Amino acid sequence: MTASVLLLIDDQQLRDKLTGYLAGDRFVVTQGQALTSSSQVAATIAQIAAANPNLVIMDYLGEDEASVKVLQSFVDLGPGVDFIFVDSARQAEPDKIMLAFNEGVRAFLSPDISAVGLVNYVTRALEGPARFRGGFARPDSDGGSPSLGGDSHGRLRSRLDSSLKLIAYLLSTPLNAQPRKTLVLSDSPYQRELLRKHLEDHNFTVLTAANFDDAVTLTLTEKPRTIISDYTLDDGKTGLDFCQALKFANKYTPCYFVVCTANMDKFSEIMTPGNGVDDCVLKPSPTSSLNEFLASVAAGLLL
Repeated sequence: MTASVLLLIDDQQLRDKLTGYLAGDRFVVTQGQALTSSSQVAATIAQIAAANPNLVIMDYLGEDEASVKVLQSFVDLGPGVDFIFVDSARQAEPDKIMLAFNEGVRAFLSPDISAVGLVNYVTRALEGPARFRGGFARPDSDGGSPSLGGDSHGRLRSRLDSSLKLIAYLLSTPLNAQPRKTLVLSDSPYQRELLRKHLEDHNFTVLTAANFDDAVTLTLTEKPRTIISDYTLDDGKTGLDFCQALKFANKYTPCYFVVCTANMDKFSEIMTPGNGVDDCVLKPSPTSSLNEFLASVAAGLLL
């Protein structure tokens, strides 16, 4: 299905670059008049309403919260148009960024965004909210299996939105200039490849290790900022052993350590004070949402 994207970017070079990034069969891109003054809010709203796009990618204008006002006018009307802001002037402050997320913007990007990065954010903006637009069905009248609805629907949507906001804030804004280098330790080639792919899609540089010794060596030489380790390893060690080898054996390199497990009963043991583990998450799979997993890993960028 083709999605329509309206670009409201003032700088012609950036506008053409983003248009080129989205060229292809998946998106129909239209260029419009950028919002450059708070006095243009009404005209910008009218322009977007006339174009009726699926997604608006626009310059962020902090003056009198102009961009947020444009966003609010469509959010108040209900689902239909999603927004991505681009900090073309590189002047957005963290509190303004969070205000935009709280009002419903789907991403807040740097003008240096790569082609792969932009397509990933656009795809998530278009596909993520779509699963909620039609709501969730109630139980069938003939007694068939019920699907999610009511309060459960609301809690799930709130949880997803919170995760997306945290991911977008940590991964799409220049809050931290250090490399997003991450090490994945798993004795499963499938698990390593799954995590590598999803982390690289979010602009992480990913190192992988299949065993305890290689992981320790890579950590000490490459100094990744975040580490993701399986709880159970083939060589008889665990993710806790790996964490303790780094943090409690005079080999400590600053890192944010996440342990993955498929067994929820292990959570308390893993997160016992003194183990040195920063977070524990269930192993993601192709059939489960990766948002909370990615948010947990991205939290390490705050260190």
